[in-house]
Amino acid sequence: MKQLNSILVAASLFLLTSTAGQAQPDTAKIAGQALTFADSLVKADYYKNWSVYADLAPASVLKYYGGKDALIEHINKLHGRTISEIEEESPELKVLQLLTENNQWQCVIRQSRYFHKEDKKYHFITYFVAQSKDEGETWRLFDVSYNSVGNIGFMFPEIFGDLALEEPVILTPEQEAARQQAAASASATKKPASRKK
Repeated sequence: MKQLNSILVAASLFLLTSTAGQAQPDTAKIAGQALTFADSLVKADYYKNWSVYADLAPASVLKYYGGKDALIEHINKLHGRTISEIEEESPELKVLQLLTENNQWQCVIRQSRYFHKEDKKYHFITYFVAQSKDEGETWRLFDVSYNSVGNIGFMFPEIFGDLALEEPVILTPEQEAARQQAAASASATKKPASRKK
């Protein structure tokens, strides 16, 4: 009987230690790494370091454009539309969605920044699609504003169907105020009514 108890205790300890080694992934760390790579993409875009920019793109995006040089040429054509005439604050980056399946991570990162053209202030909101195949250590990203959400499936066939992407927008101050007012109105109508006794 003592031998049976010893075997059961040993088996229980083995099971406990083997399941403890399978810790849940640290999603905060993984999201932080994604933001670090997104910041690198933003800086490469800002400083026109196109080689670094292209190196951060997923292989399927490079293939879609016909290689690194073709991607750089495409980015250069569209780059000037959101360049500010004055020095602006750094953009705000936020992970909106982080998913894992098939031994890879994917996420959507929202970039929000302002720029000035012809003495008018604009709010530019775009989204990065990001992919990691090494447990979130390194990321490859693509800025949706350099194409369209409708083409992402062709450019990035491995994209998870659950990723929610929006089209990038450039808002005037009036449009931004209208959006904020609509969001506030929607929020106010969703609040539950108080009950009277």
